[in-house]
Amino acid sequence: MYSKAVNGWRLKQAIKRVLVETPLRAVASPLHDLLRAAELAVDHARPRPAPDTSLDDRLTAMIKTFERPAIVARLVESIRERYPSLPIVVVDDSREPRPIAGVETVVLPFDGGVSAGRQAGLDRVRTPYILVLDDDFIFSRATDLAPTLNRLARQPAIDILGGLLVDLPLLRHRRPPVGPIFPTTAQPLVAIGSRVDGLLVCDKVTNFYIARTDRLRLVGWDAALRRIDHADFFTRALGVLVTAFDPDLKAFHAQTPFDRAYMSHRMNLQHDRAILAARWQRRREPPHAHR
Repeated sequence: MYSKAVNGWRLKQAIKRVLVETPLRAVASPLHDLLRAAELAVDHARPRPAPDTSLDDRLTAMIKTFERPAIVARLVESIRERYPSLPIVVVDDSREPRPIAGVETVVLPFDGGVSAGRQAGLDRVRTPYILVLDDDFIFSRATDLAPTLNRLARQPAIDILGGLLVDLPLLRHRRPPVGPIFPTTAQPLVAIGSRVDGLLVCDKVTNFYIARTDRLRLVGWDAALRRIDHADFFTRALGVLVTAFDPDLKAFHAQTPFDRAYMSHRMNLQHDRAILAARWQRRREPPHAHR
């Protein structure tokens, strides 16, 4: 399973490099943007849900961003269309952070890393539940937080409830399994693959989930990891937290593979690979940065 996942990732990266780093970029980049814009336009043409303020005292959205001010502003705008007063914490370690009106912005030193950022955001949350987001997500007309939050509230056995991401412009649905965690002797509190209230129990979900704030603090993020936080977090969470998947919680995922400046930072992984290889005593390549 591990080798298959890593090999699949390597193939995708090879294809991406061909599109991004060769003359095909001149065609691939505008086509990528055009298709994404068309898909978002189709979604925006659907009926707009009524504004919802019922979650404001229970849930905080926490977003880590870096060097993509327009991208994080797009996400915040999409949240505000449905949830006009939901508490939002944005953690920004860009060279020139740009605060967003109506949002609590936590500014960190330049390129402090995703893990330090997520931990700083978690430290600012005062609601019993937290919505963890990457900055390149977009709420669609179908993104409805209330049912998932209510499911989590009535199921004390579940600590994290992950959602379904739809990659743009390929419309690939990211559902479990979403990639391996590291080999560990930890035993899950609830059997992986079983169901709680019809929800699939997983060892890992995407970075789009609602969690119990106090339970998430039991694991947290390691500030030493600047890029590759995902597999490490869920490996350490195994045996501590119970993670499940709710296919009804949906959002778009619009990556920026043609942003050379951003990607030069994003793919600088040697530091994290060395830490993870030593930590988990692996001979094989540790899991990749999963966004």
